[in-house]
Amino acid sequence: MSKREKKLSPQEWQARHDAACAIVARKYCDMFAFWRDCRYKPCRSARRCVGDQGFCLQSRWQSVPYDVGLAAQYRMLAETPLNADRFLRGAHNYAHHSLCLHDPKNQKTRARRDAKAQTQPQAKAAANNAGPGRDRAAAGND
Repeated sequence: MSKREKKLSPQEWQARHDAACAIVARKYCDMFAFWRDCRYKPCRSARRCVGDQGFCLQSRWQSVPYDVGLAAQYRMLAETPLNADRFLRGAHNYAHHSLCLHDPKNQKTRARRDAKAQTQPQAKAAANNAGPGRDRAAAGND
């Protein structure tokens, strides 16, 4: 990024990073030929990953032997385009098991679940404090 370009906001930075990681994840899925036994029929028809590359890579990277994964990482480094921006260049440096794949569809669900988990202990504590035993003890003090 040159000095003349405007600085990216955190949301723009994250979006560009996620897009670069998605490109690299799809390349890794194609290198390991995960499409051969994919449940998603368009992947098998196209003979490449056309579905959710993040889920595919996260669920199957453990099945890749170490030496094959290392060779794929070296191949990915060699295939980095010369005109790649800093996001794509950085994503090409990640190993197949360490790609940060954020699914924007699940971020809202995750936020709701976390908020619900935080409010449940507070609701339980309030229910325990206002239990029937407390009411009788307070009535006996009158």
